[in-house]
Amino acid sequence: MKLEPHQSIASDKLSKPEIEQVEQQKQEYKLIEQYIRSKGMIMYAYNPLKDEIKEIKPIVKKDVALVVSEEGTLIKKEEAKEEVMVDPRNIFFEALNSRNAIKRVNKYKQGKIKELCNLIRKQDKKPILPW
Repeated sequence: MKLEPHQSIASDKLSKPEIEQVEQQKQEYKLIEQYIRSKGMIMYAYNPLKDEIKEIKPIVKKDVALVVSEEGTLIKKEEAKEEVMVDPRNIFFEALNSRNAIKRVNKYKQGKIKELCNLIRKQDKKPILPW
C-alpha cells in the first residue's frame, strides 16, 4: 500500500493490518544504546568491511525544562543531548584526533587490543563511593 503525501488516512476505510503497517512506517527512530562521552574526544566509526574510518559529527539537541526551586519559583533548566545515526556495520569509538584513531584501529587489527569500542554504556556506569 503506497500513500501519497496529499492523501489522508481514514481508519474506517483501512483494514487493521494496513493501519498497523502505516504505524510501523511512522516509527523512525529507535533508541539502541546510550553512551557517556569523554570531553575533548572525537567520535569515529570504523567499517571493517570497507576498512575505512570516518569522523562522526553528533547532532546536538537542546531541551528546556522548568524546575521548581527551593523557594517555590520556576527556574529554566537547559539540557543538551548529542545524537548519532547508528549504522550496525560500523564500530564506534572515541579518539583525540585522526592520527590516534588510525593507531587504535591498527592495534585492533593486530590483536593488541580486544575491543575497538571504548565508549562507556550509561547502564554500566558505577556510582562513586564516598569511602
